[in-house]
Amino acid sequence: MTEKEIKERASDKIYAKYLNLMQESLDPDPCWSIDKDRVKELRIAHDKEIEVYSYILSLIEKDR
Repeated sequence: MTEKEIKERASDKIYAKYLNLMQESLDPDPCWSIDKDRVKELRIAHDKEIEVYSYILSLIEKDR
């Protein structure tokens, strides 16, 4: 595989994961059976994941 092909595949994989995380964040009540305080913690962790994947995606896009 060429470096260009690897970068393209990496971009596709990260973008797919990023979109999945964004879609999950739209669910109004993803943790319906969990304590409200724990839900807040999970939301914060989820938002951090989105930031990380967004950053990785931006690095890949800049490298293209």
